[in-house]
Amino acid sequence: MTDSQCSIQQVDNLFQYFRSELSSAFERLGLSTSDETQTYLVHLLENFVRLDEKKAQDVGFEHPAAFILCEALSSAGDRRIEAYRRLGDASLFSCGFFEEYLDRSNSVVPLDYYRKMGRTAYSSLQDLMEFKAPGGAFHIIYDELTQKFDTVVEAFRFLATRRESPSCAHLLEQWQKTGKVDAEDWAKMGLFPGKNSGDA
Repeated sequence: MTDSQCSIQQVDNLFQYFRSELSSAFERLGLSTSDETQTYLVHLLENFVRLDEKKAQDVGFEHPAAFILCEALSSAGDRRIEAYRRLGDASLFSCGFFEEYLDRSNSVVPLDYYRKMGRTAYSSLQDLMEFKAPGGAFHIIYDELTQKFDTVVEAFRFLATRRESPSCAHLLEQWQKTGKVDAEDWAKMGLFPGKNSGDA
């Protein structure tokens, strides 16, 4: 492993860091979304980096996707919106950063299941927001995430794999098994900024 892979990259602002990283990934892959959707995705990345064990449970990593979908279907109003959002965001993040784990040979659930769950969640959100706030920012964002789910997954995969090493793969697998996130460990692999960043 090179020194650059082991070093912690200091950044002044996590939001700006991820905005720059995501913009670079989109440009490299020839992808595009609206500014509103890019901002949503930057916040999604920033929030997942800051997850602790309790928050990981809240966003859905501790629960099968089908359970969260059931929760959304059996809820109403803002609770339904929140459940669909958790399902969509967790599916998008997992497909982007943990696709190899999800696609392992001994898995009883095909990889496309998680992508379909994510698209279904965002499509449902788009429908709900069309009724609640037609033409609003979130209506536009969720519509675009429904249409470009796979495209955004590829951008996240680019961010996850461009500095890939065996140690990185081990760290990601360990996170998936335990449900625990340690941003400092991720930073040591060059994946995310460390806890000592300026706005942490």
